[in-house]
Amino acid sequence: MNPSAQDESPVKNHAWKILLLALAVRVLAADALQVYLERQGNGRPWLFPDTAVYWQLAQTIRDGATYQVVDWNDIPHFALRTPGYPLLIAVCLALFGDRTLPVRLVQAVLGAFCVVLVHRLARVVLGAGSHGARGSVDAPRTAAWLIALHPYAVLGSVILLSEALFVPLMLLALVGLAVVWEGRGSQGGWGWLVAIATGAAAGAAVLTRPSWGLFPPLVLAAMVCANRFRGRSIGTAVLVVLGIVLVMAPWWVRNERVFGRFVPTALWMGASLYDGLNPRADGSSDMRFMEDDLVWPLDEEDQDRELTRRAVAFAREHPGRALELAANKLGRYWRPWPRVEGVKGLVVIAVGAVVELPLLGLMVLGLWGWRREPRAWVLLAGPIVYFCVVHLVFASSMRYRLPGEPAALVLAAAGWGRLGRRGGLWARRFR
Repeated sequence: MNPSAQDESPVKNHAWKILLLALAVRVLAADALQVYLERQGNGRPWLFPDTAVYWQLAQTIRDGATYQVVDWNDIPHFALRTPGYPLLIAVCLALFGDRTLPVRLVQAVLGAFCVVLVHRLARVVLGAGSHGARGSVDAPRTAAWLIALHPYAVLGSVILLSEALFVPLMLLALVGLAVVWEGRGSQGGWGWLVAIATGAAAGAAVLTRPSWGLFPPLVLAAMVCANRFRGRSIGTAVLVVLGIVLVMAPWWVRNERVFGRFVPTALWMGASLYDGLNPRADGSSDMRFMEDDLVWPLDEEDQDRELTRRAVAFAREHPGRALELAANKLGRYWRPWPRVEGVKGLVVIAVGAVVELPLLGLMVLGLWGWRREPRAWVLLAGPIVYFCVVHLVFASSMRYRLPGEPAALVLAAAGWGRLGRRGGLWARRFR
């Protein structure tokens, strides 16, 4: 028997245990959430109003009807949301009928698969063990444990929101970008296919969460700069862009036919922008302005333009208030716990503090340990920092930080490795 195979088999068995545990936890969470919502008796089997929009759009896909949401009884919105997440729901509706539990269970499988992706991302960027802690802590395995049992990651996998699909797509794209960054995908002559597949995953992620749209180009620019504009890195970047275009082109063509112009993602940026920059804004999301008699009767394009104009005008006329709002949003983004009132809120705050504060500290420690590795900055810290910058403009809360955390958990695992090594050094000194 091959000795290396013997060495790897315990690791693979351990990885399977983590994966199965992650799946079991998410399935239990899906069932528990479903039972809780059904017992509420309000006839609404979801937590957030956005889910109703995704559900309606999914039904149009399944039924072969026009992809639209009709608001105020007679005002159609043809690009209110991109089709990534509604397409996932539509497949579930076609297979299992109009029930929410099967969707949650499918999302639980996707959430469990994130364990594999985080483990792989750690191995590609950090190597088999954490930097500076080899032989004491296995960073990829630690990262896998963290994503498998992270309470917010578990809950995010079973809530009917786009994050459930976006996170695995984002991680898949990050793994691909980590591979092509160092040219590893070129081995065996498959580099071009790896690059195109990476772009396809990135494009699918953008169609699921449009706010991520600027991140892939920024990563490609960083990759080309880090590789000193070598021809291979430029060619790889072009192939990744090609993959993005191939996935997003059908949506672009459809929008050109509907609107007669190029619409890259959705016509909701104006509303989102005004949500974060308006006279009554406080950093949180409050969309009641959509009921304004000067807003709701407008068609989709005019509404988007008008709200964008209002937001830009507010920022220009009140720059001090815009900066104050940005500071408020920064605090809301990095707050370790969601905002919940009452006795239950105290429990949520305690759990959030116990879970998130140590993880955030470990992320900083891990990034410091890998501060000379560009991929650690861009691919591991990049998503959580990118979403932070985005939500200094738009409305903010810890919910918008959570999609960026899975990649940053690799840094937390590396930080834990550094603590383990230092603990070992201190223990040996005092023997």
